[in-house]
Amino acid sequence: MKHINLIFGCHSHQPVGNFEDVFEMAYEKAYRPFMDVLERYPAVRVTQHYTGPLFDWFEANRPEFLERLAAAVRSGQVEIMGGGYYEPLLCAVPERDAIAQIERMNAFCVAHFGAAPKGMWLAERVWEPHMPRTLKAAGVEYTAVDDSHFLCSGLTPDEMFGYYVTEDEGQAVNVFPILERLRYLIPFHQVKESIAFLEELATEDGRRCAVIHDDGEKFGVWPETHRSVYEEGWLEEFFEALSENREWLHCLTYSQYMAKVPAIGRVYLPTASYKEMMEWALPAPMHKRLKRILKEAGQDESRAAEYKLFLRGSFWRNFLAKYPEANNVQKRMLRTSARLERLSRRKSPALEEARRLLHQGQCNCAYWHGVFGGLYLNHLRTALYEKLIAADALLDRIEHKNENWVVCETLDFDADGHDEAILENSRLMLAFSARDGGTLFEWDYKPKPFNFGNTLSRREEEYHELLRSGRVQVGEEGKGDHSIHELVRAKEAGLDEYLVYDAYRRVSLRDHFLPENIDARALWKGAYDEWGDFATGAYRLETAKDAVTLVRDGVVRANGEFPITVRKTVKLRPRASEFEIRYDLVQTGREDLAVCFGIEWAVNLLSGSAFDRYYRSDDRDLKYAKLGEMGRDDGLRHIAMRDDWQRLECAWRFDRPANVFRFAIETVSQSENGQERVYQGSVVVPCWPLVMRPGERVSIELVAAVLQME
Repeated sequence: MKHINLIFGCHSHQPVGNFEDVFEMAYEKAYRPFMDVLERYPAVRVTQHYTGPLFDWFEANRPEFLERLAAAVRSGQVEIMGGGYYEPLLCAVPERDAIAQIERMNAFCVAHFGAAPKGMWLAERVWEPHMPRTLKAAGVEYTAVDDSHFLCSGLTPDEMFGYYVTEDEGQAVNVFPILERLRYLIPFHQVKESIAFLEELATEDGRRCAVIHDDGEKFGVWPETHRSVYEEGWLEEFFEALSENREWLHCLTYSQYMAKVPAIGRVYLPTASYKEMMEWALPAPMHKRLKRILKEAGQDESRAAEYKLFLRGSFWRNFLAKYPEANNVQKRMLRTSARLERLSRRKSPALEEARRLLHQGQCNCAYWHGVFGGLYLNHLRTALYEKLIAADALLDRIEHKNENWVVCETLDFDADGHDEAILENSRLMLAFSARDGGTLFEWDYKPKPFNFGNTLSRREEEYHELLRSGRVQVGEEGKGDHSIHELVRAKEAGLDEYLVYDAYRRVSLRDHFLPENIDARALWKGAYDEWGDFATGAYRLETAKDAVTLVRDGVVRANGEFPITVRKTVKLRPRASEFEIRYDLVQTGREDLAVCFGIEWAVNLLSGSAFDRYYRSDDRDLKYAKLGEMGRDDGLRHIAMRDDWQRLECAWRFDRPANVFRFAIETVSQSENGQERVYQGSVVVPCWPLVMRPGERVSIELVAAVLQME
């Protein structure tokens, strides 16, 4: 009789900062019912990986689930796989943090399940060649990645049925290939198809092993899967089939398999992830080209499989180039990590809490974007910033004796080869890019950790073509027999009207010289004449102890060329929750220039439609205009964006009346439930009609403030 071994594993995860009702829903629709079915089939062996956010939630809300899991571990039915506690991507965090995160998970597992895990789930199966050294240092014996990793290294599809040894600097770990075919069969196709596929793979010596290890949310959370997996009995049928065929189909855990079968050999894996991730990491134009090539290759059935062996996308780190906002939060995290390491020799009980907050801020989901919302979900980005800002606030107390301080630092914050400036006190952290229009790209408030500058620009995505083609199903429920990667849906009609792309990153203190007839819709759509070269031009950076100055000698083209110097100085005082900005504009042409000068601000308070988030002004009643509304308010010396939910407000005061334009930035992104519109922030542009005479200085002063309400 021919035999084959099967390793069946689930990786279950919810991001740091996800909504409480999502945890509850996932538990009721997937995690609990999966355990209910598993307990009825003691012959079925499963490897389970749960991330730290889930373990924290179980411990606080469903301790009985941890007890059931511990009982399954004791009986030998379940092997717990470890990992970085808060699900960091190991390539995105310092090695010291990667090891500390794995050790945090090991400590939890020892406390709750009696032993540290031998294996590690690699977040998003993102592999880089140095990782064996890191895993070995953390005590990890094995991990699992996609078969695509092995195929990229030159192995053939027939060599995917066991495990290999890989190493870096002589530090070796075992690594298993996860079969893509099983990922797409389970649980979307009939059980008999999976059993037939496994039967085809069986051999007389019975040494082969097929690995399926994928998201636990496929079993109840993904669209329509709760119905198919539980109500229609897919999982019950699958476990029944595993039990009935156990004479030739041996269901076991990773450790059980390694105990009876040695490694196939040694392998060196390239930078890789699952094939979809490598496609998502490509810039949109290249992603389109790859999909076209893959489609063309698939038309030649005799060669399709061979072509696909050698066609692949980018690798994970390219997300940091594709999305400046992802790079921003990652570099923000690196700065906090380095600071924690520098201060770690000081004796303070706050260090451990700062380390926990740092680890939470390393949760990978909002660092990238694919079929799930990820980076596009503003509440996930907000959660990361909240943790990192809170960690820095604790480190402030360790580093500074009191709150009577201001620090101005020049550094290459975003690793682009150009210096940025950070102006900081005990309450605010302000980060400036001289290269990108002399802009303010981060605006952190420490007492209630929040980044007001946590916006996301509108940019082209490969899947936007589906909206333009009209081939999207709006709100239509499908059946649970399709993989999430095959679904094309939209949550609302008319999303193609929001496919507006920004010419620059939506941040603050961006300077515009505009025609006097400008309107809010033109600004929203980017359909206006930018007379100056200041909005995206490079500024000179000057710093003082408590101030940052940004200067540009540029040109305004309006019926001729007008040389203009813009000098803006931002000053921050100790203990202040506000900062002062002074603009000095000098036109050195030969004639008068009539122009509208505007300063763009972009702030994200998480919702454009909520009734408790709105514009207000001390000058007049704005009738609680929601942050998603477009409008113009003339003659204001004050305007504010208020968040009654968080009890926060950011406000601006001007030394002269301004005409204020306002509109929302909303992106169109894909999620597991279809393409959707997501609020990414609101833009306010105070504008001043000016007549600039040759050699005359025009000065504008304003104050930007954060208020925390009781």
